[in-house]
Amino acid sequence: MRLRLTVVLITAVALVLGLVSTTTPAAAQAKVEKLVFASAGFEDTNRFWMVARPDHLQFDPFLETLLEVDPKTGTYTPRLAEKWEASPDFRRWTFWLRKGVQFHFGYGPFTGKDVAHSYALTQRPEAKMTLGPFWRGVEEVKVVNDYQVVFYMKKPATTMDYAVSRAGDFRIVSKAQWDKEGLEGFDKRPAGTGSYRYVGRQQGISITFERQDNHWRDKPAFKQLEFRIVREEPTRLAMLLSSEAHIADLPRELQKDALKKGMKIFTSTFPVDWMTVYLGGQYYLPGDPAFKPDVPWTNKKIRQALNMAINRKELNASVFAGKGTPTYVTGWSDKSEGFNSEWASRFDKMYGFNPARAKELLKEAGYGPGKPLKFKVVAFTEPGESEGPQVAEALGIYYREIGIETEIEVLDWAKVREMFRKKAIGCCIWPNIISWRPSEEWIRTSYWSKSPNHHYENEFVDKHYEMLTNAVNPQERDKVARTIGDHLFEEFADIPLFWFANEVMANPKVVGEWVYPGLGAGRSTHFHLIKATK
Repeated sequence: MRLRLTVVLITAVALVLGLVSTTTPAAAQAKVEKLVFASAGFEDTNRFWMVARPDHLQFDPFLETLLEVDPKTGTYTPRLAEKWEASPDFRRWTFWLRKGVQFHFGYGPFTGKDVAHSYALTQRPEAKMTLGPFWRGVEEVKVVNDYQVVFYMKKPATTMDYAVSRAGDFRIVSKAQWDKEGLEGFDKRPAGTGSYRYVGRQQGISITFERQDNHWRDKPAFKQLEFRIVREEPTRLAMLLSSEAHIADLPRELQKDALKKGMKIFTSTFPVDWMTVYLGGQYYLPGDPAFKPDVPWTNKKIRQALNMAINRKELNASVFAGKGTPTYVTGWSDKSEGFNSEWASRFDKMYGFNPARAKELLKEAGYGPGKPLKFKVVAFTEPGESEGPQVAEALGIYYREIGIETEIEVLDWAKVREMFRKKAIGCCIWPNIISWRPSEEWIRTSYWSKSPNHHYENEFVDKHYEMLTNAVNPQERDKVARTIGDHLFEEFADIPLFWFANEVMANPKVVGEWVYPGLGAGRSTHFHLIKATK
């Protein structure tokens, strides 16, 4: 299958390498003023409350958060908040804010009023943040004084530190700017507090930033930073090799070609992304009008067959250069609350590659040569998620070998997200790379029926999720989270594939060092820590 999977990429890469084979990787300069990152793309906006966490890459240089994610340890550390404290019941979180932080463009000091204003933006009717349900769980944000704020929660909020950190989606923006210029002024030139300040964007093409030399903490090595949106993978490779870009988000299949030309891989500190294939139309709550019994994988045997048709070992080698490690239940790593070590020992028997058994399951569900199962596989690309179309192609090959007919379609991420959020994706399955978050937050955003994403919903998950959100004892929480994970494992709720670290390619004559955790929203983060080659 490897040759069939990569023939298109090989052809494109051959053309790219032919064009740049006589070009040196980069000018041998000690310093490059503008650092250019060629990105697979994101939903292009300045409104942080309007996009999912992967799209927060575009905010990372200039919009800060209350807490930091340490690039080496992954722990939450002070940022715009110097310290924080939760009440014993986790329903009151107090933050003491850093003094002396200035907003860009002269909009004055950062205070508690800016925290309350930023929270208010998460409550706007058009908001569609990943953590939207979490932010709707806030009862009140009380500004005690300029440098102390308190979040009062409707329920225990054990994941608040995650939500307000660089890993979450709560960005701090200027109330003074909003009061003076409104949404129009914010859209044109948003004021943040980051080590880079916003310069401008060409919609769908690029975003440019300049170093904020009087930043309260950091001084980036590069004077300017540009994110160039380039959807085509071979074009990103060509830009990197010709020095038009210095960093590029490349699928692992193309990384070896960049390495041969002297480029270097920079890898996140933690394995933080998982790849899973989700199955549309799994809305099992009684009376849900979106549930359609003719969606084939509402039959558990079909869900198991779709899992057993996939040669995960081969797929990992072909698409991910063998860098993936097994995912047993989507969203749970061995460090997650509720992880069950028994999943690993049972996985091969229940999920492992067995096309003969997959055919038997299809037959038992009423499908076969005279009545083939047919459906669509949709895919997309996002920063750090370039392999989606390749995985979709692989699925088509595996499923054809057991008699399933598939149609593959590559769409924009925004379109795919709209389909599953509107419960209009019963036609399809789709591969997606999602980054780690606490177990409760993953259940909230993916499996709880009141979340926006609707991946797999039923009464069992809803009941136990409510139990989890009200529990504060660590042992009790671990038990409930494991019960939910066990249920998803037994029900073949989706098609779990791999965990892996985030990776980008860079020109080592320009980029000398970059340590980032991968846990940040947008994955490739901490741009202020990029060190120039001496």
